[in-house]
Amino acid sequence: MQALAAELDISRATLYRWTGSRDQLLSDVLWSLSNESFERAKAEHPEHTGADRLLAIFRQHVGELVAAEPLHVFLRQETHAALRILTTSDGGVQPRTVAALTELYSEEASHGAFRPHADVGSLAYAVVRVTEGFIYNDTIVAVEPAVERAASIVSLLLR
Repeated sequence: MQALAAELDISRATLYRWTGSRDQLLSDVLWSLSNESFERAKAEHPEHTGADRLLAIFRQHVGELVAAEPLHVFLRQETHAALRILTTSDGGVQPRTVAALTELYSEEASHGAFRPHADVGSLAYAVVRVTEGFIYNDTIVAVEPAVERAASIVSLLLR
């Protein structure tokens, strides 16, 4: 935060007033990047409907996350902070991801293209938790993220 404040030519106190804590700033930046990818994936799959659309969006979005080198660096250099920010309910990223998926699933259901087998909020939470296990938590044991393995499980939840 000190280096960022210096680069912006502001005091640390001003930076903290603008951004909140370091974890809050990281959470907001990570969410912003993830959400851009998510919105892009939604826009690039209008030809699909229902579970096919949801899975196409999932594969593209999660694939982009897994390919993002800055995220890999953050996970390697600050594993515990990264996992706390990305995968906990008070970390700032997970609740917004669940909310975005809940909205997407509700939208597909309202068009009649998707018939969820559980309430969409619970389904979105389950998809997020499964995904975290395949792409983030494997970082701890140095296993490569497995987008297609995650997608196969998510497919079971969505179909």
